[in-house]
Amino acid sequence: MPPPAPPKREDENTSRPLVSVVIPTHNAERFIGEAIDSALDQDYPHKEIIVVDDGSTDQTLDIARSYQDRITLIAQANQGAAVARNAGLDAAQGEFIAFLDSDDLWLPGKLTAQVHHLLRHPEIDLVFSRWRVWKPDPDEEFSMPSDEFLASSDDPTKDSPDIVPEKSGWLYNQLLFTSALHTITVMARRRLIERVGPFDVELKRGQDYDYWIRASRHTQIHQLDRVFALYRLHGNGCAKKWPHENYERIVVEKALARWGLVGPNGERTEPKAIKKRLAETSFSFGYRHYWEGDPMLALRAFWHAARNQPEALANWRYLAMSLVKSKWGQP
Repeated sequence: MPPPAPPKREDENTSRPLVSVVIPTHNAERFIGEAIDSALDQDYPHKEIIVVDDGSTDQTLDIARSYQDRITLIAQANQGAAVARNAGLDAAQGEFIAFLDSDDLWLPGKLTAQVHHLLRHPEIDLVFSRWRVWKPDPDEEFSMPSDEFLASSDDPTKDSPDIVPEKSGWLYNQLLFTSALHTITVMARRRLIERVGPFDVELKRGQDYDYWIRASRHTQIHQLDRVFALYRLHGNGCAKKWPHENYERIVVEKALARWGLVGPNGERTEPKAIKKRLAETSFSFGYRHYWEGDPMLALRAFWHAARNQPEALANWRYLAMSLVKSKWGQP
């Protein structure tokens, strides 16, 4: 009698949720290949890579096309990062959705760890990880950091790292004070994306900060205690250019107008603390414009800071200095 046939093995891909990776890009010919490779090289097998080219005028689109059917490529006229991410969300087929910027990198194991965590915690709809700022060498090249640089407090051999307690839970009130999540570290369930909706295209910057605050009204959020992404610090990104709108303050005020000071878990932020927060972001915005930008924008920012924190003498001092500079062009 022949031995019994071995049990049929379910296909590895069909037994795991599909992860959609959304990569918006604009004029990133120097880095786009490394970003795509870091997503394709993830050991999690069931994934789709969606690259949205936002009207690049360099070789970015050609580089993306060279990947052929290994990625899904969407080309659109230049409309900004929020529109590009929304196009990626519209095309995404996965149960889980992750975000990567075209000048940054993922480290090995990111998708596997985050999928495992979400499967083990069905009550959590969004997970992110630690990241590291990646600075160039003196010759402006980006060398991979040492193992010590990437080390975390967690055991790197584990599929699912521990969480960072102080940055996990109902984060709405914490997010009113800082954008604790970095977009390139986030993975979210589709059901959360459908509830939160698209990125706000009116926000030229801070759309991601706004999105995570909106998400924090619907779900607890966990941060994994391991570095899984490198945020590249270079001279061509929007972070180097100071905007003409204080989008950080706009995002916080938008959240306050919609939901107020009380989080979905009942936690309450003190009014005095939020006034200080608004004053500080206004002062920071005004300070940059006073020294490097538009003194009239600085004047308005310092006035906003002084109204929210009148006891801070620096607000009034810089308000007066901005008035002089805007009138006579002198500090």
